Amino acid sequence: MTSNEFKLRWQRDAHKALGEFLATAAEIDLPAVTWTIATSGALSGDVVSLGSTPVAMRIAFRVWANWLGADVTERTTKDGVAHLYAKFVWAKKDTVRGAIRATIYPPLEDGGE
Repeated sequence: MTSNEFKLRWQRDAHKALGEFLATAAEIDLPAVTWTIATSGALSGDVVSLGSTPVAMRIAFRVWANWLGADVTERTTKDGVAHLYAKFVWAKKDTVRGAIRATIYPPLEDGGE
């Protein structure tokens, strides 16, 4: 099997896993996040801030990380920006791996106006 054939197989496996993730998300009402499939087949989930509050972003990250059984790390910079990261391995097929992440900025002091 060529290197490209392996990559395409990994991407197909990730695509199948993502389909199952989203079907389950609809059933149990997990929040929508942005998903990307890398050429390596890794899944990357990003909790985006558009239309979300910092609290809503943190909740979205935590419920997905919990559902995925992911190992969570959090780092906060000196300016108050929280970087959340969680690696996971899909329980149904251990070759499907990935991470979910969120960058959460503190609220603006002036209310954003």
